[in-house]
Amino acid sequence: MTHRPARIAAARRGVLALFWIMGVFMATQVSRYPTITTLLDVSTGELARLLLFGALGALCALLVTGWMVARFGTRALLWWSSFGFLGAILLLGAATAWGSQAWFAVASFAVSVGFAFTNVSMNAEAAAVERAMGRAVLPQFHAAFSVGMAMGLALGAWISHLGIAPVWHFAGVGVALTALRLAVLPAAVMDGRPRPDDARPGLGGPFAAARDEYRDRRVVLIGVIVFCASTIEGAAAQWASLAVVEGFDQPEAIGDLLYWVFVVAMVTLRWSGAAVIGRLGRVVTLRVSATLVIAGVTMFAFAPGLWLVPVGMVLWGLGAALGVPIGFSAASDEPDRAAARVAAVSSFSTIAGLVMPQVIGHLGDLVELRRALLVTVPAALVSFLLARAVRAAGPLFRSQRALARRERAAAISIDAEADRDAAAAVIADGIEPVQALPEEGVQAVVERRSP
Repeated sequence: MTHRPARIAAARRGVLALFWIMGVFMATQVSRYPTITTLLDVSTGELARLLLFGALGALCALLVTGWMVARFGTRALLWWSSFGFLGAILLLGAATAWGSQAWFAVASFAVSVGFAFTNVSMNAEAAAVERAMGRAVLPQFHAAFSVGMAMGLALGAWISHLGIAPVWHFAGVGVALTALRLAVLPAAVMDGRPRPDDARPGLGGPFAAARDEYRDRRVVLIGVIVFCASTIEGAAAQWASLAVVEGFDQPEAIGDLLYWVFVVAMVTLRWSGAAVIGRLGRVVTLRVSATLVIAGVTMFAFAPGLWLVPVGMVLWGLGAALGVPIGFSAASDEPDRAAARVAAVSSFSTIAGLVMPQVIGHLGDLVELRRALLVTVPAALVSFLLARAVRAAGPLFRSQRALARRERAAAISIDAEADRDAAAAVIADGIEPVQALPEEGVQAVVERRSP
């Protein structure tokens, strides 16, 4: 279907708005974790167990969203999931007011299901806009999500400073953003119709689509890199604010503002990420990113005072910015297998969301939460060591320079062998067609024929 330029431009603005809205929604929940911990009377490990229900909700939704998008279309899924998400975030706020851990777990599950349905649908619409525009604009949509997160964190810090309870915070933001979301949907969705022929029976989501790709060693290594990158980014999102509150005895607003520094650093680099990767290449960019993460997290964990924390958050944010985009870009190098490979790689990100918050949360019960976040350092080291897997071509564990040297040595050896064969043939025939021999071959013949 061909669309007019004005319609495509309107859809681009609408999808950008959807990404921004979901970024604000995510920041709204994250910004109040310190208060939620107090209201629910839980430790960091117990909060991690409650957040596990959210991860399980995302996993369950991931198994059916592909079928639902094909069966009902993105327009219907975005419309109805708007109301489901609103109900879930209202319940989340009510659970904090009731001090009910059980209801908080249920609400977290529902919030993640609603978010997953929206995420798949709006990414499908973003891809449709990119195809219609004929140029790469997907990074801009993800940057809009990060901008929404930064603004949502700033709003959360201000509301927390005013002493407003999460239940009213969540209700106000939920109602306002749902109304805005419903208003932009007609512009955002260019088609959005069901495609029943693509609605294959059965479940499995990316795990089913990616089954054959797990046998490819390069895909698995890229998946490990994405697992590490998701761990690095997710650790900051879920625990950095609370770590500041507990480690430096600061109010929730200060914790939110320092995580806001992380997000702004990440957004800044993501917006110009294509130029950075184009100049340095994927491998070097990934290794520089890993180095920045190690420096930033170490500084955050061992900062002697609050004054050094913003520097650590900036380095951490810059290092976390490009890991996931590079991984998904590398998985898409072969167009014919891109969908299955992206599905395979995304499953590693899902597993990271299930496992790593639990690891960090329970470590936070044993040591200071700032120190528990050091688990991201091994993740960065693994990403550094496996960086060559994101190359479009070439061996997995050898540098391009070493490969080039080996190829030059092989070429020289082949040339030398050819010269020896040519000289031997000339001697056997008893003639010396000098013009037909390379310079080295002529010299060899002269030396051998001399008395």
